[in-house]
Amino acid sequence: MKMDLNSLMIFAKVVEVNSFSEAARRLKMPVSTVSRRIVELEDQLGVRLLERSTRSLRLTDVGSEVLEHAQHSAELSEAVDGIVSNHLSNVSGVLRLSAPPSISDSLLAPLVGAFQASYPNVRVQIFITERIVDQIAEGVDLSFRVGELEDSALVARKILTYRHRLVASPTYMAKCKPPRSPRDLLGHRLLAFSFWKPENTWKFTHT
Repeated sequence: MKMDLNSLMIFAKVVEVNSFSEAARRLKMPVSTVSRRIVELEDQLGVRLLERSTRSLRLTDVGSEVLEHAQHSAELSEAVDGIVSNHLSNVSGVLRLSAPPSISDSLLAPLVGAFQASYPNVRVQIFITERIVDQIAEGVDLSFRVGELEDSALVARKILTYRHRLVASPTYMAKCKPPRSPRDLLGHRLLAFSFWKPENTWKFTHT
């Protein structure tokens, strides 16, 4: 029989404070959830763990035996939480990042500042490049990339939507006829990021 350790820890807390409502408050969950988890635990074991009345709770004989193991589960959980918390509060070392120039100031600078405020013992190295780095070969821990991610074994998370805008300098526009439609751009000199491939196309909306 596979036991639910969370239910055992809830059971131990209910017995510790001798109250479903107080256990719920300390565990930060609804009283109904605490009550349901105890009932489910009793159903799973096929025995009564607690005798309940409107004013008190009393452990059954088998409940007393189960409580001993439930307390060990709670102690183990607290010990693991303590290890992880201690590790996170003492994070140190070097974090190597890469990012394109287009987001290095507006996005990366405030993020790195906030990160180092939380983890002052971590030294951050940032590589600003438009090149798609090989994270494994170059020892980069985290990369910020713009655009679609090609097939990869890397774990990726979308953090924002980045919209491109088509702009021109006043000096250039003073010498050229302003475009009225995307087709008019064929007669203009265009600049694009160097990492764009020749086969890339520009897709316009609201033209």
